[in-house]
Amino acid sequence: MSRIKKLSLFLVFTLIFGVIAYFHESRVGKWIDTEVYEFIYASESFITTALMLGFTQVGEVLSMVILSLIMITILMLYKLEFHTLFLIVAMLASSILIPVTKKSFDRERPSLLRLIDITGFSFPSGHAMGSTIFFGSMMTLVKNSGLHNKGILYALCGFFILMISSSRVYLGVHYPTDVIAGIVAGTAVVVATALIFHKKLDTWHISG
Repeated sequence: MSRIKKLSLFLVFTLIFGVIAYFHESRVGKWIDTEVYEFIYASESFITTALMLGFTQVGEVLSMVILSLIMITILMLYKLEFHTLFLIVAMLASSILIPVTKKSFDRERPSLLRLIDITGFSFPSGHAMGSTIFFGSMMTLVKNSGLHNKGILYALCGFFILMISSSRVYLGVHYPTDVIAGIVAGTAVVVATALIFHKKLDTWHISG
C-alpha cells in the first residue's frame, strides 16, 4: 500500500473517530447504544458470560503486555528490527492514548446490567483500542510476512478484536459507541504506525 493510501486511511479513521466522539452523547448515539445493547444481551446465558469474561481478560493490560513481549521476543530472535520497533511504537501509542482520551471525554460508565465491577471513564473503550492496536499490528506483520494461510491468521486476529470489544458491552462496562470508537481509534494508530515505517516492513520469511 502506498504512503498516500495509508495517509488517506489514517485521515478517514481519525475523522470517523471525531464524528463518533462528537455525537456519542447525542440522540443518534444513544439510539445506537440501545439497539446494540439489546442485540448483545439477547444471547445472555451462563456459558456466554463465562466466554465473555475470558475474552475480556485477554484484553486486560497485563495480558496485552505479556502478548506484546512474546511477539517482540519472537521478532527479535529472527532479527526483524523494524518489525520489532513497529510493534513497540504501536503498543506505546496505545498506553499513552487510552488514558489521555478517556480523561479528555470523561464519560461515565453504564450503570445498568453491569456484570463486573470496574472504575474509570468509559469513552473510548481501552480494551477495544488496545486489542485493535495489538491484533491490528499482528495483521500488518502477517501481511508483510512469507507465512502461509494468511487469511486464517487475519480472521483469527479480527475474531479476537470483535470478541474482546463485544465482551465489554456484554459485561455492562461500556456503551457500544465506546467500543466502536475504540476500534476506530486503534485502527488509526496501526495505520499511522505503518505509515511511519513505510517501506521498512519488508517481506520476511521464517525458515524452519
